[in-house]
Amino acid sequence: MADDNDFMEGFDSDESYGFMAVNEDELKDILGGKAAETASPEEIENIKNKLDMILEMNSTCEGANAVKDQYDELLKAKLGEIQSLIFPLLINLKKNSDKDYLYWPGSQRSSQCELQMQKILNLTQSS
Repeated sequence: MADDNDFMEGFDSDESYGFMAVNEDELKDILGGKAAETASPEEIENIKNKLDMILEMNSTCEGANAVKDQYDELLKAKLGEIQSLIFPLLINLKKNSDKDYLYWPGSQRSSQCELQMQKILNLTQSS
């Protein structure tokens, strides 16, 4: 029967990946005589609380992004409504460009402008 580790042939190398296996005494020598420290239950709880706070902050950011996306959609809709109020005027002004003068009697012009201005204000001043 073939050795179970035959598939690993050719993968073993002398390449160092920045770590080495040591026993506890060798670790103490590397760390300058100090043994490896273990965290107390209080320290572990403190770290856990900090991680929970980070996760909560992350979910808050995700919530803020959702609100921003809703705001962006609302803004896009309002800008579309403003565009629909302004473009008809501009398109009508552009028609008949071969004529140099526009006839738009003052009282009619004033009431039409006032109506459009009020529609735009209603869109931009509403919440």
